[in-house]
Amino acid sequence: TQNLWRPWIVGDTSIMLSLFFFFIAVIVGVPVGFALLLSTASYLWIGDIAPIEALPQQMVNGTGNFILLAIPFFILAGLIMERGGISLRLVRFVHAFVGHLRGGLLQVMVLSMYLVSGLSGSKAADVAAVGTVMRGMLKKQGYSSAEGAAVLAASAVMGETVPPSIAMLILGSITSISMAGLFIGGIIPAAVIGACLMTLIYVRARRSSMTPEPRTPWSVRLNASLGAILPFLMPIILFVGILGGFATPTEVSAFAVVYGMFLSLVVYRELDLRSFFRTVVDSVALTGMILFILSAASGFSWALTIAYVPQRVVELLHGFNDSKDVFLIGSLILLIIGGSLLEGLPALNILAPLLIPIAGKIGISELHYGMMLIIAMGVGAFMPPAGVGFYVCCAVAQAPLEAASRAMIPYLVVLLIGLLLVAFVPWFTLVLPHYFGFRG
Repeated sequence: TQNLWRPWIVGDTSIMLSLFFFFIAVIVGVPVGFALLLSTASYLWIGDIAPIEALPQQMVNGTGNFILLAIPFFILAGLIMERGGISLRLVRFVHAFVGHLRGGLLQVMVLSMYLVSGLSGSKAADVAAVGTVMRGMLKKQGYSSAEGAAVLAASAVMGETVPPSIAMLILGSITSISMAGLFIGGIIPAAVIGACLMTLIYVRARRSSMTPEPRTPWSVRLNASLGAILPFLMPIILFVGILGGFATPTEVSAFAVVYGMFLSLVVYRELDLRSFFRTVVDSVALTGMILFILSAASGFSWALTIAYVPQRVVELLHGFNDSKDVFLIGSLILLIIGGSLLEGLPALNILAPLLIPIAGKIGISELHYGMMLIIAMGVGAFMPPAGVGFYVCCAVAQAPLEAASRAMIPYLVVLLIGLLLVAFVPWFTLVLPHYFGFRG
């Protein structure tokens, strides 16, 4: 053990220098993908550990898993939903049944994010779809843009575990956890966090002087329900296809694109061919950005492996065998910080392969632990001031960053409470997978 840790202290300065380069690059504003490449390349060059030509090969290997083909399809499906009127009909449906509650429009935002996340898989598309629809409604009812941005960011964290989720696709591609188990296991944890957020909104609304909206007439509810039938068929087909073994997540994602095109171009006719091709271009750009970051993170993870970091982590956490709680809390803090600094997904790509095997060895369900990591990564990605997702929410809600950060504080506290509930009550994650025969 002493020889294992000695390079961290006196010998292997190349590791410390490469990490130093990475943090400096992130602080000065270098995109995280390039910062990861800089750190990896500097380690290989300074330490003379492996030829620099090995880095591109590892980057290619990092994006070579077949399951990752679902990412561009789900991103395209999400953008089609946003621009083709599908998300709008879901928001109208939720508003018709929930809008009269205390804090009605904020409650609508939470439930809408839950539903839309289950259709698109892309958090950027989810935030844009719900945020742009709700922005004018919130302003008209007297809600502050800062409050709207805070609830939008908190709801996006909840949506990280609503299938289909890009975070789930990545986790399933880099670990041995069942993809179908992840999909079915994320439904209740997201509902738990959503219930916590809605409870906070209700309590805050009761303390304010804002008058609730009148109850929506049943004729309007009926029309909204009829308009939401076709969009709701998408998640039903998704789950039947995956759980029944009829299709893989990649095949289901391709169907989601075709079905979204049919609704937007043929049924609703809110997306013409020019807008559709522009949507395709935007989805290609977003997909390229995500996959580039993932490939850079794969190269970085490979560099950590040849630097014996996994073995060192195992040795460091060896004393946690009798203290699962300490391991859980420590790893959640690590993922929150990593999700904030690394823009979310790279943190999951780098840390999950290191931590999940350790969790399995000390008796924690890998499926349950993976769900915790996804939520913790989401908290970091949407946590002010460093989380890049929070900036996206502020831009969509047209809210000032400082005011939105202050408004986010109580929601951040509730998110952490919800995360701890999911972490220390495994039943929330495992009950549905066990019922359908998935173990992990």
